[in-house]
Amino acid sequence: MPETMPDVVTRTVCLLGFGNVGRRFCELVARKADELADDHGLRVLFSAVGTGSHGSLLAPHGLTAREVLALAQRFPDAVAPGVDLIAASGADILVEATPLDPHGGRAAIAHLNAGFAHGLDAITVNKGPIAWDFRRLADLAASRGRRLLFEGTVMDGCPVFSLFRSCLPGCRLLGFDAVFNSTTNYILDAMGEGVGFADALAQVQAEGYAEADPTHDIDGHDAAAKTAALANVLMAADMTPDDVPKDSVRDVTPERVARARAAGRRLRVVCSATTDEVTTDTPSHTTTDRGRVAGAADRGSAAGAADAGPRPMAPDTLRVRAAVRLTELSAEHPLFSASGSTLSVLLHTDLMGTIQVAERDALPEQTAYAVYADLLAIHEGR
Repeated sequence: MPETMPDVVTRTVCLLGFGNVGRRFCELVARKADELADDHGLRVLFSAVGTGSHGSLLAPHGLTAREVLALAQRFPDAVAPGVDLIAASGADILVEATPLDPHGGRAAIAHLNAGFAHGLDAITVNKGPIAWDFRRLADLAASRGRRLLFEGTVMDGCPVFSLFRSCLPGCRLLGFDAVFNSTTNYILDAMGEGVGFADALAQVQAEGYAEADPTHDIDGHDAAAKTAALANVLMAADMTPDDVPKDSVRDVTPERVARARAAGRRLRVVCSATTDEVTTDTPSHTTTDRGRVAGAADRGSAAGAADAGPRPMAPDTLRVRAAVRLTELSAEHPLFSASGSTLSVLLHTDLMGTIQVAERDALPEQTAYAVYADLLAIHEGR
């Protein structure tokens, strides 16, 4: 249980994953320690840190973020399974910041299962659990009286899920169009300058925007996972990335990009979801290859899981369809400006029309902020 001091509550964190995001989250907590205490009545200690290759740290009494960073060159304990660290940590909050695995986020899902079993609230920036298993995890969290937050899974630290949770009460998301992947932005822009695909990819890897194995980005898997996550949470889609048709930029030629440019257009990987009315003889809770039909029982389940995050917003008798497509955008299109590391989404709602949210220079620091913001939301009961 959190240790209570005068006007300040201590919450202990089990942090799994200490790559770009995990480390920067720790640095952010260290930098903001006084502000957290003075303005939010919160003291953050770390009782466990897990990595895939650089050891682990188990300190049930809790270490400050600065103390963790001082040990981060090589954590003192051997690499340990995340579920074991969770069980031994005695933490209040699990932060899941491990990389997305190629098996539908199974490792991260197992971590969240273990966290809820041991009574932890959970924050994840790993999109796998939300893209592949959101409904079950949300219901599990609610059944345990725990919170599940995940702002950093789709647009780094840019508020999308919390926008609906905090600022758009009663508003339903009917569809969206988005540019969610900066690696493909950079590749397509380089090809517009006449660079071939292989050289464009090598360039974006050298600049640090693409992974050593960029398949997840260039073949649309990252975009499909983000599309499924957003549709699952805000549209009750109940789909997985496998249900999202996707285009690859692998076979795009510089000539195709140049033709689009000459016409005043920009080629982009656009993630879209929309709702279609379902005929009355369609079963109200049938999952199809085009997404889930949201019915009254779904809304009841979502209401029960409200503390796990935003409620799904799709009304009855609507089926969600989603796709990731190479699209030529005119200069007048709101997503035309999404270039380089700029990400943007158009949210089509029933009550507020279309809302555009954009993030410039998407970097690990912004994703670390999403964890920080989710931590404050849990602490303050928002």
